[in-house]
Amino acid sequence: MRISQRLFDLFPNIGIRNDELLKKLNRVGDIMGRPMQNRLIMGGTAILSQPYIDEHNKRVDKDTARAARNRTIGKILAGTAVGCIVRWGVYKVVGLTTDKDISIDRWDNSLTPRSSSKLPPHLFKNRMRNYRTVLATILSCIVMLGTNIIFDMPLTNKISNFLNNIDSKRKKKEQGQVKDTSKVLIKPASDNIRSKFDSLSKGGCA
Repeated sequence: MRISQRLFDLFPNIGIRNDELLKKLNRVGDIMGRPMQNRLIMGGTAILSQPYIDEHNKRVDKDTARAARNRTIGKILAGTAVGCIVRWGVYKVVGLTTDKDISIDRWDNSLTPRSSSKLPPHLFKNRMRNYRTVLATILSCIVMLGTNIIFDMPLTNKISNFLNNIDSKRKKKEQGQVKDTSKVLIKPASDNIRSKFDSLSKGGCA
């Protein structure tokens, strides 16, 4: 038996008899399985983990780690934003072109599989929901072959450069504060020599 199956077997089987709760769970699963929501979940998970890992990379210096963190943040934000917009748009188009009535060929049933007429009525809704999700995901991946170059890359660079500029200004400000502090704490050498001379001269007069 595979390890994955053993892990699943650790969870007890629960039967849900409440029809209202079952409908809500099915609706949540349907929403989370859609292309846009799925991409948003992936982006949210990535932004909470990957930048932290890059910033605390012990193999590189602090400046390089921060630059890598900023680049990662730019990729995640740009990829998530563009990906969600593309997936949302494609899913809407698929929904508008998969009408169940295929008695006459129209634009609103152009993507409806013609074999769907053979499905039993109680299976049609679930099958079409899965079909729309899979089709929208595939079409979105094809569309994003172009949007990755046109939108993702420039947007990633802009976000990364913006964050790098913030880090650069903060670093200059910190260095300026260190220099100002050193000027206050360190006395000029001439003052030290003068104080020693005054102490010696007073001692000689005594």
